[in-house]
Amino acid sequence: MISAQQLLERIQKNVRVPWQSQRSDGFSDGVLAGSDDATVTGVVTSFAPTIAVLRRAVASGKNTVICREAPFYSRGERAPLFWRNGPAPSKEMLDNDPVCRAKQEFISQNNLVIIRLVDNWDARKSDGQLRGLARALGWEQFHIAPENGSPPYHPDNVYFSLPQTSLNSLAANTREKLKIRCPRVIGDPASGVQKVALTHGLLLVADAERILREPGVDVVIAGDAVEWEAAPYFQDLVAAKRAKGLLLIGQETSEEPGSGEMAEWLKSFIGEVPIEWIPAGEPFWRLS
Repeated sequence: MISAQQLLERIQKNVRVPWQSQRSDGFSDGVLAGSDDATVTGVVTSFAPTIAVLRRAVASGKNTVICREAPFYSRGERAPLFWRNGPAPSKEMLDNDPVCRAKQEFISQNNLVIIRLVDNWDARKSDGQLRGLARALGWEQFHIAPENGSPPYHPDNVYFSLPQTSLNSLAANTREKLKIRCPRVIGDPASGVQKVALTHGLLLVADAERILREPGVDVVIAGDAVEWEAAPYFQDLVAAKRAKGLLLIGQETSEEPGSGEMAEWLKSFIGEVPIEWIPAGEPFWRLS
C-alpha cells in the first residue's frame, strides 16, 4: 500500500532536481484535489484531468491522476499570469459554477486524488515531453546530437534532421502519426524542408526567435501560439525566406505523449500499484 503523500515523496526523490513546491507566480506542483492520506489504488497520467479521463480512471479502479493541467479551468491559485484584468476567480465563484461543482462532487464521491506535476518534471536535465513527442512521431533516429555534451533531449536540443520532404508531406505525416484532426500550417505547401525544431506547448515569439538562431531550421513545430503575434511573425519569416513554415499541432496533442513518457518513468520506481496513461484526447474536430 502507498498513500498519496508517500507517492508524492517518492516522486520528489526520483525527479532528482531541487523540488519547487510553490513558485512566485502561484504555480505549484503537488496535490490539488483529494486527501494526502488517501490510499492509492492506481495511477493515471494524462495531460488534463477532464471528466472523461476521471471516469476512465474510476472504471479501471485507479483513484490518482497525475496531470499537467489543473482540474478547474481558471488556474485558481495561480491566476496572476493569466487573469491580468482583475483578481483570480474566488472559491465562491468556482463553487457556484455548475460545471466546477459537478466535477468537485465527482472527485469527492470517488475519493480521487489529483496531483499536478509540471515544473519539477520539466526541470529535469532530459525533457520528457520532447522525448515522448519524438517517440510518438518515430523521430528518435533523426534527433541531432548536441555538440556541447548535454544529455539527449535536453530542453535546448530540439532539432531533428529528417529525410528531405515537402512542408505539406511533413504536415500530413505528423497528422497521421499523432492522429490529429486539426493541425494548422503557415508556409508554402510545396516548400522543401529537412531541419525541424520540435517543441511542445505554447510557443511565444521570443521562444521562436531563440530557436531560429540555430542555422538552417526550416520548420518549427509547436503545440499552440499567441495567434496575433506568432502568425504575422512566421508569415514575415517565410516572406523574408528565413524559414519555410510553422506547424501547430495543438496544445494537448503536443503535450500528451509526455504523459505516456511520465507513466513509464513512474513505473521504474512505483511498484505497489498499476500505472496507466489515459490521453485526454484532442479536443477539436474539423468540418468534413
